[in-house]
Amino acid sequence: MVLKRWLSKHLYGLGLLLGGSHDAAILVYFLLLLPGVLAHELSHWITAKLLRVPVGKISIGPLAKGSGSTRLGSVSMARTDPIRAGLIGLAPLVTGSILILLIAYQVFDVGAPGQLGAELSPDQLLSALRGYLSVPNLWLWVYLIFSISNAMLPSESDRQAWLSLLFYGCAAALVLYGLGLLQEVSSPLSGFLSRALDHLSFAFLITILVDAVVIVLVVIVERVIMVIAGKRVEY
Repeated sequence: MVLKRWLSKHLYGLGLLLGGSHDAAILVYFLLLLPGVLAHELSHWITAKLLRVPVGKISIGPLAKGSGSTRLGSVSMARTDPIRAGLIGLAPLVTGSILILLIAYQVFDVGAPGQLGAELSPDQLLSALRGYLSVPNLWLWVYLIFSISNAMLPSESDRQAWLSLLFYGCAAALVLYGLGLLQEVSSPLSGFLSRALDHLSFAFLITILVDAVVIVLVVIVERVIMVIAGKRVEY
């Protein structure tokens, strides 16, 4: 979240330096995150469809909200129960993580969680790094990871039903415990959750590494534009 906030401010500032106005800055920010915004809203739409929640049109594009913030996209849908609403709100995080892991595993051929770097010597790590840097269309894939990762975090409206979803999950666990069935489902479920958390943590590690690279590039571009144009943005 800290990296996302920093990038949001400085990408907006970069837009101000390039375009000279609030609207231009928002447009630059939106275009940079466009693939991630599409993945975010489509994941809402598809999940709602799968859960049989009536949905309307998908809106893609910057739209000012009453609080002074800007919404980059939205999906209109009918009100539903807390469980389905919570799952729909969680969908962008799951979808974004899956897309990032697919790029990491299929494009960069990165090892599975727990294997990356655990058994590699410094020379092998350096060789692996050279391999990653030689991937065709490297910067396109890095950009996609950056865009998806910075748009996949659930918005405030996405998180509204999470508390209810957690409550119902705890209630279901208590019912299973009361029926004596919790032990039967806990072992396979815990294994699945453990693997899922490993992959989720790995996806976040990849996003942190990519964001760190982007931060360095943004700082360099900011400084160059400030020197050439004689402008400055205060954060």
